[in-house]
Amino acid sequence: MTNLDPLSCLAIRYGTDKFGGHRYTPGYHQILQHLRDRPVRLLEIGVGGYESPQSGGASLRMWADYFPHGQITGLDLQPKNLPLPANACIVQGAQTDPGILQKLCDEHGPFDVIIDDGSHAPDDMMLSFAFLYQRMQQDGIYIVEDTQTCFVDHPKGDGTIYNLAYVLALQMHNKEGFKRAEGEVDLSHFAAVTTNVSFQRNFIYFQRGDNDYPSNSGMDLDHPAIAAIYQQITAEADANPAPRNRLSRLDMCLWAYRHDRARALVMDTLRDYPDDVALMHDMLFIVTAMHHYEMVTLLQLHIAALQK
Repeated sequence: MTNLDPLSCLAIRYGTDKFGGHRYTPGYHQILQHLRDRPVRLLEIGVGGYESPQSGGASLRMWADYFPHGQITGLDLQPKNLPLPANACIVQGAQTDPGILQKLCDEHGPFDVIIDDGSHAPDDMMLSFAFLYQRMQQDGIYIVEDTQTCFVDHPKGDGTIYNLAYVLALQMHNKEGFKRAEGEVDLSHFAAVTTNVSFQRNFIYFQRGDNDYPSNSGMDLDHPAIAAIYQQITAEADANPAPRNRLSRLDMCLWAYRHDRARALVMDTLRDYPDDVALMHDMLFIVTAMHHYEMVTLLQLHIAALQK
């Protein structure tokens, strides 16, 4: 009996170096475990075994077992003739060939997960990412592994996937006021569909998703994404009443300068929980921070009356 995660156990079973020579699978399991029972489409660039047609495929077997309802596709520069599970296949081609990459997307995609374990050349990593990332599923996950190879010729990471990831992580925050420097590469088209860029030892994880949610300093309750979350909060609060379940909406209303809604939330809370002094102080903190002095006075008077 071990304490290993399921993916690491499969890595051992099928003999891939993703656990052992490397320590990738514990991190991969954290990132991917929510997809295990889904019909995911996974692409792994690089099958292994170098030029030998009969060698490689260990990680494809691991992924096919980990995602039993998924379709696993491997891409390798060399021709391969390997026994694989029914839900796995291999396409021959270069990870920098746009025609091959487009064929992969058309015939096997759109991919939910892409793992670049290919040439490990810095330029190839970036070329594959630039082509494939924008063609993934809206919530796709892209992982570049063995990124330590970037430092062979670029000890500071300049001009590699590290630099691309760092710039993308900054430009994800364009709505928060980030401004790219003159001459800096514009990754706004990637930033608009990226919600997470994470660095782990020797691999980088990119999470796609809608990054259009406005900054709280530009709160607009009529924005579709904000309106949806506001409705979700309201529905949850109505289903499970609790003293503090109006605080997040109060904060949102004040950021959006919807003082009518904010005042209604305060009045409803005073009506429903009139003796909860700690709650009154929480509301007072919010309205004071937002300089809504009418509600500040109202809450101060209420707290004073309770403390007599």
